[in-house]
Amino acid sequence: MGRERELRLLADALSRPPLVLLVQGEAGVGKTRLLHELTGRPMLVGSCHPMRFPYGPVVEALRDARPLGGLNPITGALRPLLPECAELLPPAPPPPQDAMVERHRLFRAVLSLLGSLGPVTLVVEDVHWVDPGTRELLGFLARCLPDGVSLVVTYRAEDLRHPVTELLAHLPPRIDHAEIELAPLDPEETALLAKQLLPAPADLWPLTGGVPRAVEELARMLAEGQEPGTPAALRDAVLGKLSALPRAARHIVQAASLVEQPVCEETLTGVAGVPPEQGERGLNEAVRCGLLREWTPGRYGLRQPLVRQAVTETISPTATRRLRRRIDGPSEPQGTLSPREDEVARLAAGGLTNREIAESLFLSPRTVEVHIANALRKLGLTSRRQLSIGTT
Repeated sequence: MGRERELRLLADALSRPPLVLLVQGEAGVGKTRLLHELTGRPMLVGSCHPMRFPYGPVVEALRDARPLGGLNPITGALRPLLPECAELLPPAPPPPQDAMVERHRLFRAVLSLLGSLGPVTLVVEDVHWVDPGTRELLGFLARCLPDGVSLVVTYRAEDLRHPVTELLAHLPPRIDHAEIELAPLDPEETALLAKQLLPAPADLWPLTGGVPRAVEELARMLAEGQEPGTPAALRDAVLGKLSALPRAARHIVQAASLVEQPVCEETLTGVAGVPPEQGERGLNEAVRCGLLREWTPGRYGLRQPLVRQAVTETISPTATRRLRRRIDGPSEPQGTLSPREDEVARLAAGGLTNREIAESLFLSPRTVEVHIANALRKLGLTSRRQLSIGTT
């Protein structure tokens, strides 16, 4: 549903092997489903795992391979890794004395086996969890793909540790490359999907943000008569990401779960009670991991509204009351403004932008931003709009 364009791009790209194709999208957006919808093309599929097993996804993809014979003797090096088809492989060559030689022999064996299977696509999913050995193997394969063989990798940018685009570096001219990014469904596409899943119409886009898996899970809950809420799988994924964040970033995400709409960095860090020097880094971490997003320039909120319940459940009642007080209005002042902070705050209260204040006082916009954040914190305010109250 809503993926006709991406399916055409995928089919067109895989029609011209050898090819390296990158498919990117957030969790639940439909990367695996897109590949499954492509029929008539033989695929070998393996997935990376959070535990990062050495060569795990390639072993998974090749374990059901059935080579037809006449194999290069080097493929015998795969016997220990592929017991499922070991009887179809040549005898294992004597083990070399050097580890680098052994690794090169293994890489050549994988390449040779792929080449013997005829037109085929090797799919490695969830490359954001790739182990070091597989990462090097994929780089080797990408530059040496046999004719008729394509390599497809899927990944989530928010969970990426290493740049996947390095696979496209230094490709020889004979090997083509392409990239496909899957975005969430728009409101109309979400409505069509919901119509197929539910007997009665329901607007699921505001809660799901158009992420297909979230739409399907929420529709299932509604069809079973449950109250709409965060599906268990999504909740567990959110809590895992949240617990891995540094403290400042975690507090910023929790603050965002209680704010009804996207807000600026100053407001969000003020509600979270995060010092300005930690706020920018914490906000960047929260965006990088995919829990927050920049909805409009300079305004941030939860990436997917359906995760709000999961995040708010991690906040203690006492902390919730404290955050609510910061959202609702001024609290007790936390300090005295310095002369410069007072000057900047009064100009901001008069309606000047950060850039206008910076030009007026011969400061950098970033310095002005820090002064305003400090003023908000010291005055017990949570937004720039309240400065006209706090500075009178």
